[in-house]
Amino acid sequence: MDGRLITAKEVAEDLECSMQHAYKIVRMLNDELIEMGCITMRGKTNRSYYEERLFGRIDEIDLSELETRAGHER
Repeated sequence: MDGRLITAKEVAEDLECSMQHAYKIVRMLNDELIEMGCITMRGKTNRSYYEERLFGRIDEIDLSELETRAGHER
C-alpha cells in the first residue's frame, strides 16, 4: 500500500529484514517524530520520514556527480 504511513511489515519487506528488526526501526523513527511534536501510531511510521532517514533526500543528492560516474562506466 502506498499511503502516508508505512507498516513494520512493509519495512521488513523493503529492507529484507526480520519483523523484529523492522519494528525496532519503526520505534526509533517514531521516537524521533515524537521529539519533533508529531503524533505516531505503534507499528507504523510516516512513509516520507522513513524514506528520508533511510535513503536521504533527493534534493541533497548531487545528481550531476552520479550522471558523470555513469558516463565513465560506459
